[in-house]
Amino acid sequence: MHKARADALRLLRFRPRSVKEMAGRLKQKGHPGIVIARTIDEFEGKGLLDDKTFAKLWIGDRISLKPAGKSLIVRELRAKGIGENMIEAAFAEYKGVFDEAELAAPLARRKIAGLKGLEPEKAKKKLFDFLSRRGFSYNTIWKVIKDNYDYGPTEE
Repeated sequence: MHKARADALRLLRFRPRSVKEMAGRLKQKGHPGIVIARTIDEFEGKGLLDDKTFAKLWIGDRISLKPAGKSLIVRELRAKGIGENMIEAAFAEYKGVFDEAELAAPLARRKIAGLKGLEPEKAKKKLFDFLSRRGFSYNTIWKVIKDNYDYGPTEE
């Protein structure tokens, strides 16, 4: 039990973990299931493991450090074992802050700078694919493309 606690604390020094993540990492290290369950219960009781707090921190990091769209963030949180209710509650706390268009715009500008010289249709496709991989919604992507590329008839 002592070794499992030490391993869990070492993992938490690097970054917060979800309960599922911690259980998986402790299992990888060869700890028996009963020891993992007790360690996780102990850490939850002490507030060191909390999926709700983890979800809020994850979303905050994805807003400020590595911007991504809501669908990608939701997929990441699900993969880490966070339930739908906790995910929605965590997003609700960022209601006024999480704006996909604001997050996508600077990413798009950087990507567009690297696409100079390509014909516009290819550049738009590459930008669309890039933002799509980052989890931005279809509507957000098209808004960003419209804002950065001229769509109307040209006047001479």
